[in-house]
Amino acid sequence: MSLSKDDILAADDMGLLEVKVKEWGGSVFIRVMTCGERDAYENDWVANKNKGVENFRAKFLAKCLCDEKGELLFPGDEGVQLLAKKSSKVLGRIWNKAMEHNALSEKDVEELAKN
Repeated sequence: MSLSKDDILAADDMGLLEVKVKEWGGSVFIRVMTCGERDAYENDWVANKNKGVENFRAKFLAKCLCDEKGELLFPGDEGVQLLAKKSSKVLGRIWNKAMEHNALSEKDVEELAKN
């Protein structure tokens, strides 16, 4: 069966992953970034590979952490700044899960750094 444009646009392909965060006393949800969000993040990564991306993990997580309906919890620059103040240990663990859920691997990171 061939899909129409409407079929594709109506498909729920953002997939939510629940992650328990004992330090925060509950769970958070991670969603898959849109293609545009991922492209923008990767472009930032590549453009700043020599000096690094400020708030690298917080920027990524701001595009992924959401409620059970998929609504972002920390949108925009203000959200990034708030996340950047949280524990690197906790955010690092969530970031690893978010990378995996978004089909990004260390190999992908290395490839981006080369380009």
